[in-house]
Amino acid sequence: MKKFLALLLAALTLTAVFTGCVPAPGGEGGDQPEVVEPTPTPIPFTPDTWTGLKADKAYSDTRAVAIMINNISAARPQRGISQASILFESKVEGGITRLMAIFKDHTEIEGDVGPVRSGRDQFLQWAMPMQALYCHIGRSGITQTYIDSFNYNDMDLDGQNRVFTYRRDRPGYKIEHTSYTNTEKLQAAIDKYGYNMDKTYGSTVFNFVKYDENDGWRELGGKLIDDISIVHSEVYRTYFAYNADAKKYMMSMYNGTKGTREQTIDENNGQQLGFENVIVAFADISKYPYPGGGAYDPNYQKVDLSYGGLGYYFSNGRMEQIRWFKGGATDPLVFTDMDENPLYLNCGKTYIGFVDLDEYERFEYAGPEEEIVEGEIDNTQADAGEVEFE
Repeated sequence: MKKFLALLLAALTLTAVFTGCVPAPGGEGGDQPEVVEPTPTPIPFTPDTWTGLKADKAYSDTRAVAIMINNISAARPQRGISQASILFESKVEGGITRLMAIFKDHTEIEGDVGPVRSGRDQFLQWAMPMQALYCHIGRSGITQTYIDSFNYNDMDLDGQNRVFTYRRDRPGYKIEHTSYTNTEKLQAAIDKYGYNMDKTYGSTVFNFVKYDENDGWRELGGKLIDDISIVHSEVYRTYFAYNADAKKYMMSMYNGTKGTREQTIDENNGQQLGFENVIVAFADISKYPYPGGGAYDPNYQKVDLSYGGLGYYFSNGRMEQIRWFKGGATDPLVFTDMDENPLYLNCGKTYIGFVDLDEYERFEYAGPEEEIVEGEIDNTQADAGEVEFE
């Protein structure tokens, strides 16, 4: 019996050994299965329409709002302007400047925005190709002419019973410096008047460096620039000082009442405004003809946008000389290099100042430990686009 069990155990052992020698499917003695590497899912490229930064979706499907902001020194500090993606500044009547703040989504505005002030046609012409809802309190006659001619959506306090703004208690300020709006007020007006706020933007409003290449930065080809001084008129001047840690140009303005240079502060958060991009565009600015009153106030300023002009682009501590083009009221504002190749802005917020050619000689900039450099330009050549910058 023991002998039988021993023989049986030996047989089972041999069976196990030979069974273990049989090639597995696809192993030695068979075809190898093809190993298919999974195709990586492409990472969607989703730039923000207004800044070029990475966004949650490809392009915004919400219509932007463009809000006119009072910039008289007696109305400062303003509220909410640090949230704007783009800030325009240009001279209006009397040598004062006005601001237009572009907000990409009115539902995301935190706190008040203002003081809101009256519309001017140059700002409307910058807002129209962006399809932004134009928000203001009052307007010049020529601005209304553009609104009527193009049947363009706007919200005007004077004609819409203060639905989108309110008077804020602001002791020490004149009443015209106390009108503000916010998300709730804007939405109430949009609902009441049935404005369509759905807008699919097929591209960014300007050419931006791709945010996934070198973190959205390129080094400009020009010289290092730390300080910029823009003269709009004798008492309206805008300054920028470069903050290398933040990679932003920090904004200040001249207070003519006090005779001092002051940081441009958002009263909502107490923070100084800073921009990754600063563009200074020179244009022929003159008074509109005044045929005896009516739509043309004798002091309203006409910014000639029909041809284009020259300017400067500052970013990441450097400068480049540029050209700008627009054309008709609904044509987009376009920036190029001096050879008219597309200008690529670094990702981030942008300040755009349109400055009278007559003030070019007082425009100044300086690099680290350099003396201020004053621009020199012949206005006739600049109008023709023939000038070469220094």
